Amino acid sequence: MKIYIYTLALAALAFSSCKKWMDVKPEDKFLEEQLYASKQGFETSINGFYLGNTDAALYGGSLTMTTMDILGQLYTASFDSKNPNYSMSSYSYGDDAAKSLIDRIWTKQFANIAGVNNFIAAVDKYGAVMDSASRKRYKGEALGLRAFYYLDLVRMFTPAYSQDSLIQLMPYYSKVSNDISPFYPTNQVMQFILDDLTKAEQLLLASDPAVQQARVSQVSGSFDRTTRNYRMNYYAVKALKARAYMWMGNKPAALAAAKAVIGDQLKFPWTTTDDLKNGEYSNKVFATEMIMGMEFTKLLDVFNSNFISTLDGTVLLAPESSGAFINQTVFEGISADYRYQYNWKIVAKAYPTFVKYQDTNNSGYASNRTVPLIRMGEMYLIAAECEPDLGTAKSYLNELWIKRNFGALADNASAVDLTAAILKEYRREFIGEGQLFFFYKRTRAASIIAASTNKALTMSDVKYTFPIPLSETTPR
Repeated sequence: MKIYIYTLALAALAFSSCKKWMDVKPEDKFLEEQLYASKQGFETSINGFYLGNTDAALYGGSLTMTTMDILGQLYTASFDSKNPNYSMSSYSYGDDAAKSLIDRIWTKQFANIAGVNNFIAAVDKYGAVMDSASRKRYKGEALGLRAFYYLDLVRMFTPAYSQDSLIQLMPYYSKVSNDISPFYPTNQVMQFILDDLTKAEQLLLASDPAVQQARVSQVSGSFDRTTRNYRMNYYAVKALKARAYMWMGNKPAALAAAKAVIGDQLKFPWTTTDDLKNGEYSNKVFATEMIMGMEFTKLLDVFNSNFISTLDGTVLLAPESSGAFINQTVFEGISADYRYQYNWKIVAKAYPTFVKYQDTNNSGYASNRTVPLIRMGEMYLIAAECEPDLGTAKSYLNELWIKRNFGALADNASAVDLTAAILKEYRREFIGEGQLFFFYKRTRAASIIAASTNKALTMSDVKYTFPIPLSETTPR
């Protein structure tokens, strides 16, 4: 990252997460020692990263609900050439609107990394003000977050790992520095990510309350014991390992990590029909199964700007107007599927529109402010894809299907049938969460079905990879 971007991003994130201290002292006299003089200071600081995740260029928009799913061809995008959705839907990364968005994604994500690096250094330097468990937990969370941020940068800005793992495109920072990082080979960056996850796993195993809790979504108790699935927790680290190994094509390691999380399924209970039918308390985001997600107070604003059915068709993010893409291509005519029943509705349009993030008229209900970042469904799909025994592999997919009221694979389904079913399941399971495009890229799909036409769209390695922003490369 360029020095000026990196330094400014660090300052902006550090100060934005410490507003209560800024009220006490003038900005130019703010001292790091004051912030980290107590456990409360560390708590406030790390909360700043979770708040930063909600930025519209990151997980509060582009990396979950909008851009990544537009790239996955789940919606018909804007017809306005000045709207980045228009450029991104055609993979026209050289258009001004697309370049601006890609630059924001890059800069904001590195701002998060800068803040995390500063926080890790502070834990090492000032952590004696906390008990041992708190030190381990905060450092484990921070290491996990850094790995999470870098993994998404790798998935966006470097080619598919199976295409080229040696290309040098990614700078890597593990500490605050005035030096410009060289571009590292992708395989080296992935090793840095795995190293962070291993360290985080060790620290959180010894300190994360989630390990001892019956449910990670527990809402009672002290601040650092509640709703651990809204923070980087021990199980999120394990799940990220599965995602990272999957990206690298290391199926045995991905399977082991996914099975470790599946083994604690009771901590992330399946969402039931009662959860979904519960009126203003409807859990349409399947939050009970969420390994890690974020609270996003402006979620309804994003919904109203992109998905509400009263929007003009040139702005609305929705599939083609016949409904065939959602009804037949995605859900294969299975209207009983809970994801179809509760996440797609015919309201102001003659075709289904996406209502997963629509308010249920209870603004105080947590699911109305929740965006999942990692869910149990992904672990089952990874296990199904990686398990060498066909019968066992099918059982992982069938378990997910049964819980979604979709049915089950035929007893005589072949390995080819299973592979095709997994692809289709990625289309259904992660709408609004930004994971489908990465599946297509990882598998280097030669074509994908576009929601705008319900026909195959030819893909290429170039379409799958964001260009590194000019602000990073010129000059260096």
